[in-house]
Amino acid sequence: MAIAVLPLTMLSSCDHSYLDELDNIQDYTYSPVVAFPLVNASISLDDLIDVGDFGEIDLDEENMVTMVYKGQLVSIPASNIFSVTDQSQVITYDNIVPAGSEGMTLPPKVFLITFDNNEILTYISFLEGFFRVSAQASQLAQDGYHLEATFRILNSYDNQGLPVNGTVSLGNPAEVDLTGSRIEFENLANFFLVEYQLFISGNGTPDNAPYTIAFSQEMTGLEYDLIKGYFDQISFPVGNTSIALSLFKNAAFGSMLFENPTIEFTIENSFGAEIDLFVEEFYAATIHEEIIPVTGPGVEEPWRIDASPTHQTPQLTTFKLLDNTNTNLAYVTEKSPKKFHYEASGLLNPDGYDQPTNWIKHDSHLTVDVEVKLPLWGMINFFELQDTTEISVNDLPDELEWAELRMNFSNGFPLNVELDLILLDENNNAIDTLFAGQDNLLDAASVNPATSISEEPRISSRIERLDDTKIENLRKATNLLIQARLNSYDNQNGTTVKILDTYRIGIDLGIRGQVKYVVEF
Repeated sequence: MAIAVLPLTMLSSCDHSYLDELDNIQDYTYSPVVAFPLVNASISLDDLIDVGDFGEIDLDEENMVTMVYKGQLVSIPASNIFSVTDQSQVITYDNIVPAGSEGMTLPPKVFLITFDNNEILTYISFLEGFFRVSAQASQLAQDGYHLEATFRILNSYDNQGLPVNGTVSLGNPAEVDLTGSRIEFENLANFFLVEYQLFISGNGTPDNAPYTIAFSQEMTGLEYDLIKGYFDQISFPVGNTSIALSLFKNAAFGSMLFENPTIEFTIENSFGAEIDLFVEEFYAATIHEEIIPVTGPGVEEPWRIDASPTHQTPQLTTFKLLDNTNTNLAYVTEKSPKKFHYEASGLLNPDGYDQPTNWIKHDSHLTVDVEVKLPLWGMINFFELQDTTEISVNDLPDELEWAELRMNFSNGFPLNVELDLILLDENNNAIDTLFAGQDNLLDAASVNPATSISEEPRISSRIERLDDTKIENLRKATNLLIQARLNSYDNQNGTTVKILDTYRIGIDLGIRGQVKYVVEF
């Protein structure tokens, strides 16, 4: 603004008539053209796409973007699938004569462990549990004899490497803590042998020999660490997971056709047994609340998961891949899925009994890591995104005579963009539209058909005149609803495009207008 400097002539202090001339100066109207920047940004794919809590972006050697979404299933542990219940049985020895029985070792007798199915154990080590023994010989006691017996479990080892053993007498049962102990079983028949040595003292009055001695034996509170043998065919739940796809989070319409969508499964097996993994439920839920099953030979046949070789190397990894060749994944992903849901179960020893080479630890389990991979390579047809962002243009002068929205774009993406910008009030009610239905507001960058890659960004500009009503509504607006319709370059001719991490959209957005200032004199 020019500033006029008016030199004043020094006049007589008594003559102020020159001041009267100031009243005759006309008011001055000043109408400059001013600009108000709104947006100056370079937008990458990271800015356009919400990766989500369980997603990430992978890049290949071309910098092509693949959206990766992850989920995980972890089965219940083996201790909840296979357990050893409390066991008890009574063994008896007849024709015991006190005379000469001091330190007599009795023939070992069988302790048989029973199961509901066809399990065959060869080895068990214990996290916890007890072996309890009580002795009964009522006639022997009535005749005045005292009985004490030591016992040991053959082919067993406590946490010191000694046989599991204890001492029992009439009226004083024995309780042996099995924590850290292990027992090796005989003849693949789920039993072990217990050996007793008798010590009988006192003089029987009368002496009613021979006597019968019984030993009640119990195994209780059993929790195993490691079991070897054969565990029959046991079904168990592996679990379920839902994987949200944030790529379609703000989608409202249209479709994306992917060249090579995949779902990868990484399965870790810490059971020492083969497992068949069955897909119980597998579907996609679309943005339109449609449920689409994932079908095909890739999911309809069980997956064979090999056994881990030894409990010293308890993890064996198996990979399974679902793609367009063995599922309907291309069709499913075209429908804009907002999530995949997956549920599975397992079957131990799917081929039945072969030989007792299974093993399980108490914490053996299946872990299934799921990765949905959507390479951004394909075609986009009328794919509609919408989002809401806050705006504030309270700095617009009240004296605007006219205004226009000026837009400069640089589009490095192979996407044509039609754009609606809708002004919303504080209650998210639409109060006006800045512009709508603009054909290809951002023209797609051209694509090399041989590589599907954009080579040079497309530059474009646009000016939209804002009338008084729009200007007033801009001042009232608190939010801006952005609706974008995307079409990939030359999709009507089947041209596929790749989205690279290096692509950018440059946006220079501002308001230009003329302000009327009046200087009054």
